[in-house]
Amino acid sequence: MEILKRTWNNAVTNESTLNFNLDMFAYSSRDPKQDYEKNRNRFKNALIENDDIALANLLYTLDIRNGKGERALFKSYFKALIEMNKSYAIQILPYISELGRWDYVFEGIGTVIEETVYDFVKAYLMMDIKNYNDNKPVSLLAKWLPSIKTHNKKNYFAVKLVKKLGLTEKEYRKILSKLRDKLNIVEKHITNKEYEKIDYISVPSKAMVKYRNVFFTKDEVRFKEFIEELKESRKTKYDNLFMDDFAKMYLDNLRKIGVNYFSGRTIKEAYKNSISYLIKDLSLKELEDRQILLQRFKDEKNLINTMWKKQSKLEFDKNVLVVADTSGSMRGKPFETAISLAIYISQNNKSKQWRNKFIIFSSNCIEYSYNKDREFTDIIDEIPLIVQNTNVDSVFKKILNDSLEKNLPQLDEVIIISDMEFDSVQNKEDMSNFKYWKSEFANHNYELPKIIFWNVARNVGSFPVTKLDYGTCLVSGYSKNILKSIIDIENFNPIDFMLKTLEEKKYFDMVKNIKKNLDKKEF
Repeated sequence: MEILKRTWNNAVTNESTLNFNLDMFAYSSRDPKQDYEKNRNRFKNALIENDDIALANLLYTLDIRNGKGERALFKSYFKALIEMNKSYAIQILPYISELGRWDYVFEGIGTVIEETVYDFVKAYLMMDIKNYNDNKPVSLLAKWLPSIKTHNKKNYFAVKLVKKLGLTEKEYRKILSKLRDKLNIVEKHITNKEYEKIDYISVPSKAMVKYRNVFFTKDEVRFKEFIEELKESRKTKYDNLFMDDFAKMYLDNLRKIGVNYFSGRTIKEAYKNSISYLIKDLSLKELEDRQILLQRFKDEKNLINTMWKKQSKLEFDKNVLVVADTSGSMRGKPFETAISLAIYISQNNKSKQWRNKFIIFSSNCIEYSYNKDREFTDIIDEIPLIVQNTNVDSVFKKILNDSLEKNLPQLDEVIIISDMEFDSVQNKEDMSNFKYWKSEFANHNYELPKIIFWNVARNVGSFPVTKLDYGTCLVSGYSKNILKSIIDIENFNPIDFMLKTLEEKKYFDMVKNIKKNLDKKEF
């Protein structure tokens, strides 16, 4: 039986998908402050319902390269797993360092698996020391192990760790120093101000986003040379970034130069309005400073556009329409994710009708197209900014009217990227948006296209469809890696899509191995 609720905008929606594991699969949150109790209950219910699927969902949440890569949410689930089944939690430890980051392992400190965590870290550290001495590659453990002192203050977790490892503080410092030198960690070069030692082509994706301003400031000539070299490189990079990282880099730079990008009908218009105001009545010195800032803005755009182009391409062979929600509730990460995803999908869409074109919607919907040679930041600049309510009905109405009036080819799929806080259906407030428009299309002898609801809300609060709504899929998150599962969907129902995704990414194989090793004490 459906458990109904209302969106913020009073539309009928669902409290649950009617399947606890599907609830977990379709939930995302990158909020650093997680609602632990809600997450615990969600994971507990999923584990009781089907532990194989729940553990696979846990690994999918963790996986940076092929899954959602949601750190805070994974940590919350992992703590819940430690409470509910410490044996499973122990066996998952090796997968944490493989699919995520070594520091996630430390979530086990202060719990019933603390001693096992120390043993696990010690075993890998000893292995890395041996590999270092044998001149073999080492793991990234040393990068994430805490230093004894941070900002001239003792790190008491590190002090305790050293004792558990049976080392002196001096021995521990030397080991970390040698292993980090072997790894050529960018943070160490920054701390030591050894910018000439940084190999920019090897800087990890997240570090590039985090430290790019340092690189521009401290090593401008070499860093600009790297950007030009990157343009010529055929190697794909930056696939581990979240889609909002690209738009956020650009929008943050607009804010730095004083542009309120919501103050115009487009960002381009907002920029023109803001710049003319910002340089008004400035002294010569202030104008020079402003000019330096604007040059840096230009350099940043060059970097962002180059990084965007270096991503791997996932091409859609179907007739796919992508729709981005730009309503007021989408501000921040949801908005940045939606427009970045819409651009990426439309650039890689082989459909003649929708290549280099997508729909944005808020109080109304607008079809937005761009030239295939336009840069990423230029495409963002000219997106019409409608930042009002969430009238998804305008999108369905447009699709139906275009089908009736223009005799367009049947759409295979529509990907709606939104926080799903839709407006209620006009004159039909007792029906969900999906159910209403499915019936409307049928009334006109048209089949509603397959709908992929991609939720990018900060915290998913409801679900537009349930497991019973065939012809739909539910996905959530901020990584384009999720697209790999969407490209060749055959069975369009929420449960089958979840199982196909988890199977393709080999998480069920990992769960099988976890269960095999339950009786073993070693990893």
